Amino acid sequence: MESEVAAAQGEGDLLHQFERILHDDPLIDEVGFLHPTQFDSLLADSANTSQHFWCSDHKLAVSTDILPDLYRGARRAHSDATLNAPSPSPSDAALIMTHSKALLILCPDLLTAWNSRKKVLSVNCDLKHLKDELQLCALILSYSPKNESAWCHRRWVITKLAQQIQDMSELIDNESLLVKQIAEKSKMNYRAWRHRCWLIPFMKEKQVLDELNKSIKWTVLHVADNCCFHYRRFLLLALLDSHGVENGKDSLNWQSDAHLMWKEELRWNEMLIRRYQGRESLWIHRRFLSQWWLQLINSEETCPSKEESLADLFLAQEIHLLSNCLSAPGDEFGETRVQAGLAVLYTLWISKQDAVVKGKVEERLQQSVGSLKEVLARVSQDKSRLWTQLLRC
Repeated sequence: MESEVAAAQGEGDLLHQFERILHDDPLIDEVGFLHPTQFDSLLADSANTSQHFWCSDHKLAVSTDILPDLYRGARRAHSDATLNAPSPSPSDAALIMTHSKALLILCPDLLTAWNSRKKVLSVNCDLKHLKDELQLCALILSYSPKNESAWCHRRWVITKLAQQIQDMSELIDNESLLVKQIAEKSKMNYRAWRHRCWLIPFMKEKQVLDELNKSIKWTVLHVADNCCFHYRRFLLLALLDSHGVENGKDSLNWQSDAHLMWKEELRWNEMLIRRYQGRESLWIHRRFLSQWWLQLINSEETCPSKEESLADLFLAQEIHLLSNCLSAPGDEFGETRVQAGLAVLYTLWISKQDAVVKGKVEERLQQSVGSLKEVLARVSQDKSRLWTQLLRC
């Protein structure tokens, strides 16, 4: 019994030290959990007197040998604070926020702690507390960038902020910068990019255009990461919607600014495909772009002469791209073979969109590289039965 009391006392002391550090330095933006040997070497190079915590320049390090005791102490303190205060007073609410912050830094997946913070913030939802909440989320995402609970809570906070802030431009810019920094450290981070997509409805048209332009450089450096292309697709669709609403016209109007922007996106995508061979994300993005063009071709509002010329121009461009991919010289890494397969599958996909387009694709293929069936067999003979079934569909 005495040993349990002593253990609880020790856990409480560790928690008190931890919470004191968090209180004294509210600008901490990075947390690391270090093995005792690493922690000892860190202490040897500093004047820090604590045996378990190190904090300097808004960076916090915690020794891993105390994590079980520290977690138990934080969990017990948070549980006591919430159970004893179903309708918390201001002092009880402050305890809940203090203990839940420590607990979430140790275990950011604990939904109970996130929900207790939401409950307190729903009552005291001022601007300062909400911005502090964004800082806590950023701190957790600095070492756990794919934590779904932190991203969800961040969106909840932004929704609350949107009710108090009329101009969200600065906040959106900061969020985009945060996602960019996290994406640099954590590749293929779908949760971070999905958060960025979620922000688009809060953007003005100029901000959407700026985001589209700023994402070009990052995309070129990460052509295998489909997340950024997914983000660009959301931006393009947002621009189409804004043009349709503001101009009072159909978003597929071929003379609109959005149409010219889409044309440039197709040209840019083709340049990337030719430069970076065998990248499936580029072909997926091209399917999305081509689908809009196919809708434009089949639109009843487009005049017949332009519809025909636009369709022929588009299909000639795609067949020419396919021909170049098929005739590219081989390489030791097999990228040209993968590129040819992706190009053929893309052409097969185009042929399945519309009966009229399918006929034109077959006609142009016969004039350049042969029938679609022959091209599929040439690229991958071991999948001939699959190609036969797909062509029949």
